[in-house]
Amino acid sequence: MSRFAEILRKKDFVITFELVPGRSTRTRHFRAIMRFAEEVAEAGLFDALSITDNAGGHPALAPEALGRELKRLGHEPIIHFSCKDKNRNVIESDLLDLDREGLRTLLVVTGDYPRYGYRGRAKPVFDLDSVQLLRLISEMRKGYVLPPEVPGGGVTLPPVPFFPGCVVNPFKWTEAETLLQYWKLLKKIRAGASFVITQVGFSARKYQELLFFLQEEGLSGFPALAGILVMDQRLARILYRGIVPGITVPEGLYRRLMGLSEEEARKEALERAARLMAVCQGLGYRGVHLCGAPLEKEAVHQLLVLYEEYRPHWREFLPEFAEVPEKAYFLYRKDPRTGLNLPERKPLSPSRSRNLLYFFSRIAHKLFFTRKGPLARPLRFLAHRLSGSSWEPLFTRLEYGIKKVLYDCQECGDCSLPHLAFLCTQSQCAKYLLNGPCGGSRDRWCEVYPGRRRCVFVRIYERLSPEERPQVFLKELSPRNWNLFRTSSWLNFYLGRTTLSPKKVKDL
Repeated sequence: MSRFAEILRKKDFVITFELVPGRSTRTRHFRAIMRFAEEVAEAGLFDALSITDNAGGHPALAPEALGRELKRLGHEPIIHFSCKDKNRNVIESDLLDLDREGLRTLLVVTGDYPRYGYRGRAKPVFDLDSVQLLRLISEMRKGYVLPPEVPGGGVTLPPVPFFPGCVVNPFKWTEAETLLQYWKLLKKIRAGASFVITQVGFSARKYQELLFFLQEEGLSGFPALAGILVMDQRLARILYRGIVPGITVPEGLYRRLMGLSEEEARKEALERAARLMAVCQGLGYRGVHLCGAPLEKEAVHQLLVLYEEYRPHWREFLPEFAEVPEKAYFLYRKDPRTGLNLPERKPLSPSRSRNLLYFFSRIAHKLFFTRKGPLARPLRFLAHRLSGSSWEPLFTRLEYGIKKVLYDCQECGDCSLPHLAFLCTQSQCAKYLLNGPCGGSRDRWCEVYPGRRRCVFVRIYERLSPEERPQVFLKELSPRNWNLFRTSSWLNFYLGRTTLSPKKVKDL
């Protein structure tokens, strides 16, 4: 069993600490990380130290390198493992490397969009999304079965004892973004996540909302750690401008911090984080994940002492964490007595953005691409005649000429349009995701193109009825098969080549 799994099983309340490596191991920052790790190891202050993977989309020291150092010092490292910079083959290789190093506790994340790198912005990869990556890790945990067509295939590899966790961002302020985060979390858990850490936030009601949702889904015992930010003035200025995706700083809190001296703000940051730790334990979290705290043993020791002092009085601090944006959405009705939630779900809003193309697409799909469609059987016959013939390239160009105009098609050959309300996430999601949005959207806008492009998953949500939404967003979609790139998705569908072909397509 993973050491962290054992810690979660035995301890009532777990405290982890996040480290953010820089772009060099020869700087003062790296020396500060190592000195801090040595000091807190001797004092036994934290249950685990986590290491980010190119946080903010910038290149940095690989987490596994620092993880080896932490393991040598006696720490339990949590390796952040993101999808943004690696294709699925490199992902598998890196997982094997982590297993060899004994670094098996992972925090699986989609990852921040790549930003500044050598001579410009790096190419985003996102070959797998976080749900698909968790599914791969789950298969490796059981013993990955190599397909018979690959070299050395047809055998089952030995199981690898990974302990993967995931993340969720409950601090969303619209209905669509809130539900999309929670539904994607359910898919992550079903794909094999063993614990979850939230994004950092400042709303007690939102922290509680996530726990209510897990309880409602029969997952009240699932280990959830609350992400808590120790925010001084420097961090507040950065986050208030929206530079870090997925984090919003309340206006009132920002103004209060800016009205303090630097020393007062630093002291207030520790005290506020300690009070929020107490609140999250009182709400029912299994632990907290500290972010942004100074790399100083004395400061974090003071934080933990304050937390112990505040713990019995957590309800007194609820008003401090009640500020939310105007018209903020909550999944549950408000408890007027406590300011938290009542376990009463609000009804979902109706669909509101269907258009003529959507209705046309649904009709065409029923005619051509369903088992009972009147044109499905003859088209399957035609597909067999066209496949491999001199007419296939012309047919493929015709298909993509139509779909490029209608859907901005990217010629995957493995089309997911029918499963995503006829919106193409390969052309309209900056991270090419299939199983739901990342955590970086804000007020319905894409993390990468704020104010210019709305999150495509929000648009999908708004096209669907309340009854359709869970059916669409709780279905796990497989990764793209790049062997089908620029081949006809229509022919691939009828010939049963795509991952999204119906199981009974051969019966058409």
